[in-house]
Amino acid sequence: MGYDLHTHSIYSDGSLRPFELVRKAIDRGLDGFSLTDHDSIGGISEAVSEAARHKYTFIPGVELTTDYGSSEVHILGYNFDLANKQLLQKLEQIMKARNERAKQIIKKLKQHHLPLSWEKVQALTTSRFIGRSHIFRALEREGLIASEHRQGAFEYYLGKNGVAYVPHSEIGTLEAIELIHKAGGVSSLAHPGRMNNDSLIPELINSGLQGLEVFYPSHTPQQISKYLELARSYGLYCTGGSDYHGAFNQTRMGDAEAPEIGEWYHC
Repeated sequence: MGYDLHTHSIYSDGSLRPFELVRKAIDRGLDGFSLTDHDSIGGISEAVSEAARHKYTFIPGVELTTDYGSSEVHILGYNFDLANKQLLQKLEQIMKARNERAKQIIKKLKQHHLPLSWEKVQALTTSRFIGRSHIFRALEREGLIASEHRQGAFEYYLGKNGVAYVPHSEIGTLEAIELIHKAGGVSSLAHPGRMNNDSLIPELINSGLQGLEVFYPSHTPQQISKYLELARSYGLYCTGGSDYHGAFNQTRMGDAEAPEIGEWYHC
């Protein structure tokens, strides 16, 4: 098979525990996988322990959410020092700022006649992470979003141009890349096809970005070819993954993967 280098657990916005993801990866026949929770490494130790029990390849990871100008940019980090003090301190700051952002979103929703309490949102997670997906599921659970309007409601209220959207201010894109490097890790740009702003990629490379997530479920064959060529021309690492969230999305683990990692995979 290959390596799914983009998955999420209950420590961000996934539905499965880290040990369950390890077992899922093994069942799917993957050679290995990485847990890349949003702005959190809280689930890494559990995944490491379970992978060791099965003598299975596991790559510690994280996905840092940033804004670069008007574009939301996600930076994946791999194989960093889990005990790096600067990384741990910044992740703690990010978590606090993220929750303040979530509270601002809830406040804006109330201004648009969607009264939702912080406690109702917190009830949908067993970790400290609160994201837009938790807020939206709480809106649904409280009957504030009709099922027939589900598809458009997220974008209308919480999408990038939504009436209750609050931009990310937790960490800058270039700061995220530098943070991963200082912790001894490898940085890669997540789902560039979704970012829909390829002109930013050379800027990020010039600022130290080391890889591109070439293989991703929504990338078309044309996009994969384009990002492969771009990665080759800049000598970048090629990463790939399913962006698996368990029950919270339609993607299956292993739907996209990196063919190999070795000394990390150069295209």
